[in-house]
Amino acid sequence: MDKKGDQHMSRPRFRRHFLWDTVQPRFLGLSFCYVVVVIAAVAGALFVPLMLELNHLPLSTIEAQRVADQFELLHSRFWPVVFVVSLLLIVHGVFFSHRIAGPLYRFRRIFQSVAEGDLTVRTSIRKSDYLHVEAQCLGEMVNALRDKIGRIEAYHADMAPQLERLKAAAARGALREVEQEADRLRTTVERLTQAMEPFQTNSKPAEARPATLPTAAGF
Repeated sequence: MDKKGDQHMSRPRFRRHFLWDTVQPRFLGLSFCYVVVVIAAVAGALFVPLMLELNHLPLSTIEAQRVADQFELLHSRFWPVVFVVSLLLIVHGVFFSHRIAGPLYRFRRIFQSVAEGDLTVRTSIRKSDYLHVEAQCLGEMVNALRDKIGRIEAYHADMAPQLERLKAAAARGALREVEQEADRLRTTVERLTQAMEPFQTNSKPAEARPATLPTAAGF
């Protein structure tokens, strides 16, 4: 397999645990800063008193040698522990943050699909992820939109044959049939208007105007 193929195979595996274009890098960066601050504070509390004590003692005295031995022993034990703990915290932070960043990345893809008109998207996330309540709310929103748009499409589909029958009746001069078809079409338009009422496109929606159709006398 060529180099491009290797990159193509390794990229999805890497994205399973780290997503560059989400909040995960910022979360890990902030966590790393916290870890550095804690390490610096602990190191200062441990090493600074010994350094000050060693600075005030003559280097040739036994007490100075004792403090120097303590400083060296503490130095040899402290930093390996810090390295191991920091590595564990980083690994844990990657997995922990991915359980939040992964669903957020999934939500963003869903928002983009809905904005493009695709209401068939799946809103489920992995069992190990967080934000399951938010995923359920998002799924309910998409399902509600799908149902509303479905009703609107159904009423819209009914209007075309009704309009054709109305035109045919008007062409034949059958006024009674024209009135019947006009009533059916008016009912369909009213239902379509009611189905569109939940959608608001302005911050202060204007009062809905009743749909009007020409009467039979207009033909």
